[in-house]
Amino acid sequence: MRNYFGNRISHFAALLFWLSIACASHAAASHYVFAHYMVCFATYGESVDGYKREIQEAQAAGIDGFALNVGAWDDVQTYYKTRVELMYQAAEQLGTGFKLFFSVDFENPSNTVSMVKGYANRTNTFRYQGKIVLSTYGHNDVPTKSWAGVNWTNILSQLNANGCPIFFVPYFFSYNVHELPSYDDGAGIMQKYSSILDVLFWYGAAGLPGELAESNSNYNAAAHSVGKLFMASVAPDYWGCKQYSVGRRYYEFGGGQGLISQWQSIISNQPDWVEIVTWNDFNESSYLSPVDDPGKYFSELQTPRRYSHNGYLALSKRYITWYKQGIDPGIANDAVFYSYRPHAKNLVASDTNDVPVTWLTGDVQDTIYVTASLTAPGTIVINSGGSVTTNSLPAGTSQCSAPFAAGRQTLALLRGQTTVISVQGIDIARQITNYDFFPVTGIAYPVTPPGNLRVSP
Repeated sequence: MRNYFGNRISHFAALLFWLSIACASHAAASHYVFAHYMVCFATYGESVDGYKREIQEAQAAGIDGFALNVGAWDDVQTYYKTRVELMYQAAEQLGTGFKLFFSVDFENPSNTVSMVKGYANRTNTFRYQGKIVLSTYGHNDVPTKSWAGVNWTNILSQLNANGCPIFFVPYFFSYNVHELPSYDDGAGIMQKYSSILDVLFWYGAAGLPGELAESNSNYNAAAHSVGKLFMASVAPDYWGCKQYSVGRRYYEFGGGQGLISQWQSIISNQPDWVEIVTWNDFNESSYLSPVDDPGKYFSELQTPRRYSHNGYLALSKRYITWYKQGIDPGIANDAVFYSYRPHAKNLVASDTNDVPVTWLTGDVQDTIYVTASLTAPGTIVINSGGSVTTNSLPAGTSQCSAPFAAGRQTLALLRGQTTVISVQGIDIARQITNYDFFPVTGIAYPVTPPGNLRVSP
């Protein structure tokens, strides 16, 4: 009897082991992470090498491809055609399997058909279930939007008739447009567009992190309840365009904690795909491109200054891996992430024509936010404008913060009397010409990384 039960337990343990491997393999095979790419900005300039650099940066963080946001496809704004072709050449020359698909942001049906047909058979065009993946930002018929909407049924029929079957992943506005949609909003979209929609997608950035996570959860449940796939979104922060009479909208994400909380919700809820919004929308702050200074390549991005968001990208890497593989990769080396605004929220710009930041949402304080991923306990020392704050932190991932002051900004990780990490950020301004709520971010590592110890938070 003992041998019988022993064998049964052994077989059961083996079954659990293989099931865990199968589940992890399923997650790795079925979970994709993309980044929304604004083709209107060639981040490193119009060159194959520039696009290669971006693709390599994205893939190094675990991103599978770009959703190419295209605002025109004609002979007037020709740079869209030029840049898409260069992007494809870069992906093809790298040969790393980086996926590309279009996110249509215009309303000319014939141009959409021409664009998709032209790239249907390129090596790096993303196909799913044998179909060409196509997305869009809005452009559906809702009464509260100025556009009449696009006849997507007609477009998809034309493409199918031309040998281009489409796997459609649109971001459609709900009938009553809500930036932070409910389950009913998602269910309404599913019902209205069930004949053409393959994946429900929610593109969300204008909200607090908890609100964004909740809307993702709402849509995830709505899609899965009727057997459809869902593509969630993740945003690192949000300072919006100059389009509101009350001023540019700013949402306080609390540094790295806001980004991590969204990823934790995604890991818990298990949406099928994720699209990071965005890779390079330099008109708004919700980008995670590690480019050091976008103004080098686009003069209109020099005022206000945009900063590298390499910190957001590096911070995301662990959670992208966790989501895709179903297993927390842990912490191999110490790392310290930081984020802060480059000036105090109440400073007044000397340029009286600049649009003020009067729409502030969340607990907006003049604060430096730090996320520390530590292999062992340590002390974080924040020196902001000569004011020093110390924080004793445990091993794992944890948060700390300090009020900021104008002047020099430095961070250090100490263990005893040893400085493990030291980094200096951009100075915080005492006076400003223009309002600048684009966050400064960065991530720092030891000069000589310690061992291969892996810990979980």
